Amino acid sequence: MQKSMLIPVMSLILLIGYSCKNGTNIGDNYSAENHPVKELFLSSIGAFNQGKVELFLANFASDIKMYGTDGNYFGQDLLKNRFEILFTQFPNMKMEIPKLTLKILSREVVMVNFEWKVYPMGQGPAFSGIGSGIYQKLDGKWLEILEVETITHVDEALKQ
Repeated sequence: MQKSMLIPVMSLILLIGYSCKNGTNIGDNYSAENHPVKELFLSSIGAFNQGKVELFLANFASDIKMYGTDGNYFGQDLLKNRFEILFTQFPNMKMEIPKLTLKILSREVVMVNFEWKVYPMGQGPAFSGIGSGIYQKLDGKWLEILEVETITHVDEALKQ
């Protein structure tokens, strides 16, 4: 019985050691506070708030998968179409990110969790929600490869 437990126990010890070694302080000495993905994410929101669709989309992989509040979008072309339509309908639309957290999963993968508020008219009533995104370092550049958004609250004025 003791020999049969040795392999699973040793495997677990190795896995824990590997996980600790590859935790949040690996590689390039980045933390969640100073990681390039945080700056990239926030610069994307800045581009969004300026209505610069091309600049906003530059941080998404060409084969991005976005599970949005209004449908699912696979590929940057469909995502571009989504945001061009939204910006045509709501040219003053703005987004705020009240909360942003990063989880460094490996040297090449970071998860972003965020709360968001979108003001279709630029201010006033808003849609609120949460989202998560996965960023991967591809060919030396960080790109978002997956995003999931969920609406958690709609102001009364937008429900009419």
